Amino acid sequence: MGNGKTISIISIKGGVGKTTTTVNLGAILAKDFNQKVLLVDGNLSSPNLGDHIGIINPDFTLKDVLMDKIGASGAIYKHELGFDVIPSTFTPNADRFSVFKLKEKLLKIKRNYDFVLIDSSPNLNNEMLLAMVAANELIVVTTPDTPTLRCTIEAVEVAKQQKTPISGLIINKQRGKRFEVTKKDLESQTKVPVLAVLPDDIKILESLSKTTPLPYYSPKTKVTKMYHNIAKHIMGETENSVVIKQPFKSRVKNFLNRYITIESGNQPIKE
Repeated sequence: MGNGKTISIISIKGGVGKTTTTVNLGAILAKDFNQKVLLVDGNLSSPNLGDHIGIINPDFTLKDVLMDKIGASGAIYKHELGFDVIPSTFTPNADRFSVFKLKEKLLKIKRNYDFVLIDSSPNLNNEMLLAMVAANELIVVTTPDTPTLRCTIEAVEVAKQQKTPISGLIINKQRGKRFEVTKKDLESQTKVPVLAVLPDDIKILESLSKTTPLPYYSPKTKVTKMYHNIAKHIMGETENSVVIKQPFKSRVKNFLNRYITIESGNQPIKE
């Protein structure tokens, strides 16, 4: 058992597969590498990590922990598949909590784990800052479509401002289409390595319907093997700071212009 390396899985856009990534990465670490793993649902405004793995209407949640009703250990559920979970429930007015609160609450229990994975809010608000401040490093989840580009670059920018190292990016739901954003382009614009490009696989949706993590539902699928490789990477990862030299607005303009077709009156983004 290690020092409880804490990784927050973030995105400033819903629907990219952030929670699914958190669950599957945690499951693969426990299953294939015999790591002691704690999953934390840090999405206080729209929590659903528990729904992914069959924890419905839990008695105690992260909300109770942050409100000082119980200690963090009192909200831990031991999942039958070999990892632990702190689920969450809808928590109004999450901005009342100090951004250091989650970090403080996890401090004592994280030493009991090799990895603590936090599923953050998909919104740039106090919830995301709670997850960022609590983390040793971040993984940013994105999809290879133009509307998500600005959000991905902004997530990297916020992490830089918070001085939280980024382990890498995961491009999710890739369909192999010519118009999709490429790994090379994303790395060029963010200066952050892409850990994996995960294909859009129906097995993921099937596993969600069974409330079973993909590594257990379909262990031989390509995506499961890619999660295995991501886990190998983060287990041997050293923390690297992200250096971004080009101004944020210019990066967004230059990047999006490459993907916007100038037709029907559409013009490149101007300063």
